[in-house]
Formats: sequence, C-alpha cells, structure tokens
Amino acid sequence: MRLARSLALVLALTAAAGGASAQESPASAPASARAASLGLSLDTLEPVEAGCRLSFVVTNGMAAEIGELSVEIAVFGAQGGFEKMLRLNFGLLLDGKTRVRQFDVAGTPCEGIGSVLVNDVAACEAAALEPLDCLRALDVSSRGGVPFKL
Repeated sequence: MRLARSLALVLALTAAAGGASAQESPASAPASARAASLGLSLDTLEPVEAGCRLSFVVTNGMAAEIGELSVEIAVFGAQGGFEKMLRLNFGLLLDGKTRVRQFDVAGTPCEGIGSVLVNDVAACEAAALEPLDCLRALDVSSRGGVPFKL
C-alpha cells in the first residue's frame, strides 16, 4: 500500500514538473521558434502642400536583418475607386527594429483617401528570405482612420 502511494506521489510530481516546463512564455522561446512577422501600420495621414503625407510604422520580427524592404501599395479614393500605385522603400531594417517612414502622396488630399492596400512586397532582401516570405509574414494595421489591408 505504501509503495502504491509513493509511486502515485512520484508520478504526480513528475507530471506537475513536466507541465510547468512546457508552459514557457512565447517571449522566452528562441527567436527561431517564434512565428516570423513583419508589422506594418498606417499610423497617420497629414495634409501637406503637395497632397497627403502617410506615416508608417514598420517592425521587423523576421529574426533576420532585412537589407531593403520595398512595399507596393494601392491608394483608393473616398468613393472606393483606384487612385494610384506607390512603391514605398523602407530601407534597412535590423532584426527587431521598429522604424517610422513618411511618404507623400502628391496630388491627393488626405480626405480623398478612402483606403490603402498592400498590393505586393517588391523587395525583401535578407538571407534566406524572398519577397513572398515577407508578404506572407505581413501583419498590417491602421491607426490613421483609413482602412489599411492586405
């Protein structure tokens, strides 16, 4: 009887210890085990003399330095129709780096912009990464009051 209780206690302690070690937080997991992501947020729209200035915040969570990141976006008007295509160059992004970049949309007032779409990733220069990898990892959001989507 004592042996059965002792064995049950050892098994319970072993299971509890194994369960605790399996509950690591995602932040403590190695970078290679975490899901790669490339955060891109349309942060603000600001009227400028030439049109509208779009401010983007980009965060490199790809676990690799990106030598050059270029994204092709489509701007749609307030009525939903296509207005223009732009290629935005975010430049060098170190692993884990967050950067703000601003781009002017000439000839288009901010109130005339209805939505912005990521059409493609034109360049994503990094070891073992292709533009398609970066496109798949994109996580877009908008704080600028205008929808921003993939």
